[in-house]
Amino acid sequence: MPITTIEKRTTELSFRDVYHILFRHKRKVILFFLAVFITVTLGTFLTPKTYRSEAKLFVRIGRESVTLDPTVTTGQIVSVGQSRESEINSEIEILKSRELSEKVVDAIGPAVFLRRPMEMTENDPSPAEAGRETRGKIRQVSLLERIGLSNPLEDRERAILTVVENLKAEAQKNTNILFLSYEAENPKLAQDALNKLIVFYLERHIIIHRTAGSYGFFDKEVDQIRNQLTKGEEELKNLKKEKGVGSVEEKRKIILERIRSLQQEAELTQAALAASRAKVKELKDKLAALSPNVVMQQTQSSSNYGIELIRARLYELRLKEQGLLTKYNETSMAVRDIRREIAGAQALLDKEVSTRTEVTTGINATYEEVNRTLIMEMANFSSLESKAKILEGQLTDARGELKQFIDTEVRIVSLQRDLSLQVAKYSKYTENLEQARIDQALEMNKFSNISIVQQPTLSRKPVRPRKVVNLSLGLLIGIFGGIGLAFFFERADHTLKKPEDVEERLKLPTLATISKITK
Repeated sequence: MPITTIEKRTTELSFRDVYHILFRHKRKVILFFLAVFITVTLGTFLTPKTYRSEAKLFVRIGRESVTLDPTVTTGQIVSVGQSRESEINSEIEILKSRELSEKVVDAIGPAVFLRRPMEMTENDPSPAEAGRETRGKIRQVSLLERIGLSNPLEDRERAILTVVENLKAEAQKNTNILFLSYEAENPKLAQDALNKLIVFYLERHIIIHRTAGSYGFFDKEVDQIRNQLTKGEEELKNLKKEKGVGSVEEKRKIILERIRSLQQEAELTQAALAASRAKVKELKDKLAALSPNVVMQQTQSSSNYGIELIRARLYELRLKEQGLLTKYNETSMAVRDIRREIAGAQALLDKEVSTRTEVTTGINATYEEVNRTLIMEMANFSSLESKAKILEGQLTDARGELKQFIDTEVRIVSLQRDLSLQVAKYSKYTENLEQARIDQALEMNKFSNISIVQQPTLSRKPVRPRKVVNLSLGLLIGIFGGIGLAFFFERADHTLKKPEDVEERLKLPTLATISKITK
C-alpha cells in the first residue's frame, strides 16, 4: 500500500472511527460526564442564594459645580467648571467610599452581615434588630485562619469588606442616573443595607459640597467691593466733568476729524498758494516785456520836387531800354550805354531822396489788462498767505489738544478698566454670595441636588445561583469534555489495532489478520 494512502487514512477520521474511539473509552467518557454534571448540580443546589436590591439616583448638574473657598485672601474666586461625566464619577467614588460602608455596618451591625444563609429564615427579625441581638456572640473562624494562612480579622472589619465587595455603583450611559445595587444572602438585608447607604450618602454629599463660613466671607467682600466701585465711579465722573469729556470715543473722533479737516484744508491752501505764486511771477515777467504805450499810426511823405523829375527820367530810360532790347542783344553798345544811364539815374535818385516819418502813439490795452490781473493775483496771494498761517496755527492747536486728550484718555481708560474689573468682581461675588446663602439654606433644610428615582427594591427572586444556566453548562462541559478525554486517551494509546498501524509504524507489510472473535 502506498505511503500517501496510509497518511491520508491516519489523518482523516470518519464518523465510524469516532464512534469506535468513543466506544472503546465509553466508561471513561461516562464517568467524566457524570462527575462533571453531578459536581455542577451539587454546586448549584448547595450554593447559598444571593439576592440583589437595586436603586437609582438622579444627579442634577450645576448647583454644586462652583467651588467657594472663603480662605482666599486675594479676593479672587476661581470657578471650576466640571463636566457631567466628571461630576457623576465623583458621586460614584463617594458612594464607594469606605466611610459610607463603615456607617452602614455600624448602623445594621457586623453580625448581620456575617450570618450564614442557613441561619436566616423568612421569620427572622430585621437586619438591624438581628445585629443588636447577635452583638457579642463569638465570631466564626474561617478555615484559613485556623491553619494560620490568614490573619484573623475583627467582625466589623470583615463586615465592612463584605459591604465594599457586594456594593456596585455605576452611571447609566448618556444619562445623569446613578445605578446602585447590593447583593446579600437575605433579600431584606440587601434592601436595608442599600437604604442605609443612600441615607448616609445624601448626608455626606451635602457635607462635602458645603463650604463653612462662605456666606460671611462673601458678604464682607461684597460690601468692600461696593465701596471701591462707588469711589471709582465718582473719580471717573469728576475727571470727565473737568476735561469736558462725555464719551472718550466721540471726543477722540471729533478731535481727529478736526485735525484731518484742517490738514486737508491746509494742504489745499498750500497748493493754491504755490499756484498763485507761480502766476504772479508769470504776470510780472509778461508785464516787463510789454510797454505802457503803443504806436497807433505811422505815415511817410516826400518834400523834393527834383526827385520826381529824376524818377520820370528813370522811367523813360527803362522804357527806352526795353525798346532797344527788342532790336539789339544785351551785349550791344546801345544797350550797355542805356543801362549806364539807368544806373546813374538810380544812384542819383537814391542819393537825393528825402523821407519824413510821422508816428501816432496811445495806451497799450494788453499792458493795462496784464497789470490789472497782476494786482488782483497779488491780492489773492496775500490772502492765501494769511489763510495758510491761520490754518497752521489752528492745526498746531488741534494737535496740542489731541496730545492733552491722549493723556486724559489714558487716565479715563485706566479708570474704566478698573471699574469694569470691579463690576465683574462685584457681580461674581454677588452670585457667590447668593450661592452661599442658598447652600446655607439647603444645608439647614437638608436639600440636595440628588434625587431618588427608585427606592431600593426587595427582590424575592435570587440572582444566583442560576440553575438552568449552570445545569446547561454542566451538561455541555460533561459531553464535550468526555469526547475530548476519549480522544486524549486514544492519542496516548500506542498499541497496534489495525493493519494500517503496522504498515505505518513498523514499515512492514501485513501478512495476515485475525478477526475479532466474539463468544
